[in-house]
Amino acid sequence: MDLSKRNGKLVLLVFLCILPYSSVASIISLEGNGYSGIVVAIHKNVPEDIEILENIKTLFSKASTFLHNSTQNTLYFKEVKIVVPPTWSTHPDYEILPGTFFSNAHVRVDLANPEYKDTPYTLQPGGCGEHGQYIHLTPWFLKELNGKTIEMYGAPERQLVHEWAHLRYGVFDEYGIPGDKRYPMFYNENGRIRPTSCVRDIKGWIESRDGGPCTMNLDGEVDRDCIFIPNMHSNEAKASIMYMPFIPSMEGFCDDGSHRHNTLAPTKHNAVCNYRSTWDVISQHSDLQKFRSKRDAVTELTETLFRVIQSPKDATSRYVVVLDVSGSMNGQPMKLLHSAATRLVEDRIPDGAYLGLVQFSTDASILKNLTKVNNETRLQLSRSLPAIDDGGRTAIGKGLQKAIEVLTNDNGTAEGGLIMLITDGEENVLPFIEDVLPEVLEYNVIINAVAFGSEASAKLEHMTAVTGGRGYFFSNNGSRPASALDSAFLESITSQADIELQPVQLKDEVFTLDEDILTKYVNIDEELGKDTSFTITSRHIDRVGDVVLRSPSGIIHDSKSPFYSRDDILRQRIQISIPETEHGKWEVIFRRRGDFPVAVGFAVTSEPVDVRDQPIRVRSWLNEIQLKFPAHAKVYAEVKKGYLAVIGASVTATVERPMGATVDVELRDDGLGADVTENDGIYTGYFTHFNGNGRYAVIARVSNDGQAKLKQGSKASASQPIPVMKGKSHDVPMQEFEPANFDVVDKNSTEGGEEEDFETKPANKFDRSSNGGAFRMEAWTPDVGDVIPPGDITDLKVLFADTETMQVTLEFTTPGDDLDIGNVTSLELRTSNNPEEFVANFDSGLLINETFIVKGSLHPLGPGEKTDLTIKLPETFSDAEPHTVYFAMKATDDVGNTSSRYNIAPATFGMKAKIIRGIKEQENEAKSSKGMKKSEENWPSKDEFVKGHESDSMAQDKKNDEHEESGKNSKWWPVIVGIGTAFTVIMIAVLIAVVIIKKSKKRTYSSVQSQQC
Repeated sequence: MDLSKRNGKLVLLVFLCILPYSSVASIISLEGNGYSGIVVAIHKNVPEDIEILENIKTLFSKASTFLHNSTQNTLYFKEVKIVVPPTWSTHPDYEILPGTFFSNAHVRVDLANPEYKDTPYTLQPGGCGEHGQYIHLTPWFLKELNGKTIEMYGAPERQLVHEWAHLRYGVFDEYGIPGDKRYPMFYNENGRIRPTSCVRDIKGWIESRDGGPCTMNLDGEVDRDCIFIPNMHSNEAKASIMYMPFIPSMEGFCDDGSHRHNTLAPTKHNAVCNYRSTWDVISQHSDLQKFRSKRDAVTELTETLFRVIQSPKDATSRYVVVLDVSGSMNGQPMKLLHSAATRLVEDRIPDGAYLGLVQFSTDASILKNLTKVNNETRLQLSRSLPAIDDGGRTAIGKGLQKAIEVLTNDNGTAEGGLIMLITDGEENVLPFIEDVLPEVLEYNVIINAVAFGSEASAKLEHMTAVTGGRGYFFSNNGSRPASALDSAFLESITSQADIELQPVQLKDEVFTLDEDILTKYVNIDEELGKDTSFTITSRHIDRVGDVVLRSPSGIIHDSKSPFYSRDDILRQRIQISIPETEHGKWEVIFRRRGDFPVAVGFAVTSEPVDVRDQPIRVRSWLNEIQLKFPAHAKVYAEVKKGYLAVIGASVTATVERPMGATVDVELRDDGLGADVTENDGIYTGYFTHFNGNGRYAVIARVSNDGQAKLKQGSKASASQPIPVMKGKSHDVPMQEFEPANFDVVDKNSTEGGEEEDFETKPANKFDRSSNGGAFRMEAWTPDVGDVIPPGDITDLKVLFADTETMQVTLEFTTPGDDLDIGNVTSLELRTSNNPEEFVANFDSGLLINETFIVKGSLHPLGPGEKTDLTIKLPETFSDAEPHTVYFAMKATDDVGNTSSRYNIAPATFGMKAKIIRGIKEQENEAKSSKGMKKSEENWPSKDEFVKGHESDSMAQDKKNDEHEESGKNSKWWPVIVGIGTAFTVIMIAVLIAVVIIKKSKKRTYSSVQSQQC
């Protein structure tokens, strides 16, 4: 088949509109002004329910119109693929398509994340403007789409567009989170308390989560249990969808015009996006820039089209390995490639998968069509692998064409297939990659590429990005064993299997065997132990002697074991594969032959014993794969057990550079620097140690030294249910509140420590490794100097503010010299009482120098270290009325580079808060109160919601009438009680009088009788 002869004009137009999603395999494209290629996949654990399928169509159809309106009549959903699991019944309307879709879907329908229950959310680990990973919807949310979902969340299409903005445009939530110190539900502005929102004219009520009154401390800090309940049907605010999309008046995103963005609100969006409005971020996205650049661009809104796809019951993966056998592969490169490909075919491709082989140089040829892999065919396939080069040139385009031909032979479909391309050179034979790629994209295949050596084509990164694949790098400079190729192959293969069935890589490391005996240790946790494989590779495997395993119970596995296999010629590896392994700490003893050091690759993989009890898994990736200096790379590693986040683990990314030694980068989950969300199980770090142009390979390694914990659920960017008013309010809804609206308690913000508001349990000891792929650097020069700025200070906060002395205690984390690496030279602290100007211009604030410091110092500590200092403000900041003063801080390095982003920390002075009742009184009252149980959730549960909430305006009016009637009736009860009391007193007095009279008469009678006697 000659793809280059086909007419590709229309396809090329579509291709140019494609935006890379480096971490997912399905690509969303923009055809005209409509999104296509969106994949919604239902997990196989979701019980079959056709109503869920139909409601997905309804949801996207309605959301398409709402998205079009919200993006100023520009964008909409044109085509959506819905993937039903093979566990569901087949249907004539379903397309049967091989492949695994759930792990790469943009919208996942799955059982609930414990953090959010049935609330939709988006996994969004990237920074401002960076796309998210996926949207999570639950079966309940879709099943109840036209009923309880509307009651609990409002119009569901609004919630979907809220999540789509997270996923596609990289904007963040604009609401406060109950109990969150960094993004609180309320903030103080000149002595008045405002709800955290994107616009300033949202009206509503306040109450504690248990329905009681809200409290505030002496510093004006609102209690973490206080929530804001918006007036659903009388609000005039028009934005934002990123705030509370269920409010009917919300019709778009906050901007710098009619939907005026509130820069003072402590929202996550303000923090991450440097106080830019959501529409400012969205309008700069390439999807909208495309239309801005075309004055005559015509937008349309058509009906959303749906494809329903189902994997076959016996779904199998399809791979085509495309090998470069050109002259540049001569010698050692070809030997390494052949041994790694042999290990791939004989050790790694799972039984039942289909594998095809293609080779290319000046021309391309098919070595093997798709062949089902089993014990009989593995040897046939491995013997078909090329062992020598043919001296030709490099025709990558022809190799891709042959791979498509293999996938489509016998009238099959290529869609869902995976092409693994390995090449070491720049293409020099037509057709080139750019000539065939537009048409290759029509087949919806994924292309993973291994750049074999530093001279591999610079076009590989773009090719993998637009097909949803990943790029890997093997330096081939003699410093690394061939296990690096094994790691790339393993990641490629496992990406095509269901996540629950994928093997787990416990170890993937390189070390020098420079002693006669060397011992390594591996922890195999209790969920693993099936088909565990210990693999040792080396270019000089003959120098490695026996490898001995000792199990936790002392059982020895050595060369005499039936599980032991050694191949010094073709596969160049020693492997011990044990069907069932013990849990615990394994000892691996390496023996050296001879006196010379030898570089050794050591890898351990194991599979879950029970797919229903999933182990901790690690997934790593890069934010970008093509960089132009000056720039930085950002590395991510997600550590989770299902939807449970693993926090407190030790995570390191090892980066192999084009030359020189590798560099280790610590990845953190603290919500600072590169990391966006604290304690979400996603660890992030910057890499800045560039030493040349070319490719950099990344491996993430995770271990538990005893500090790691399993957290119930994992954080993300979520929608929110409509809050329920549990108490009764006669107040008029307001957009700001005064201290008089709160119960003020005699407690200041410095009392008490930070509390974990989530449930955890200790994690067992474990080891993990994950290949993050590779990125490519351009335009680096050795004499460029220090051009990377220090990290941002985004956690500056006020610990205490004293009105009498005008002293303020601040806390912050010191950044690094190059983002989060190295020591900065100086810190610059400024203050202002004009927040809008301060946000726009850091230098507009008053510089705080040493003369203002009462305690502490502005001398920077090491990167990542927390510190605090106390300053005294000048008299110019004093005022008799309540007023808020704002602080911000930047860092500077030794050549004058300064951090670019900062947060604004407010301190309010002159609060006229009057203590209404003390803490002890509240505690006693709480103890005596019956039925007042504090909610453990940030928002109401389904049962609470259904019982306690009515969604339409008539229901709300009825509720208000009931409140009013209740208020009217409550005015009479003191009178009634008073009348009853008076009546009781009178009756007692009458009774006493009667008794006295009777006794008096009796005494008189007795006296008379006595006299008569």
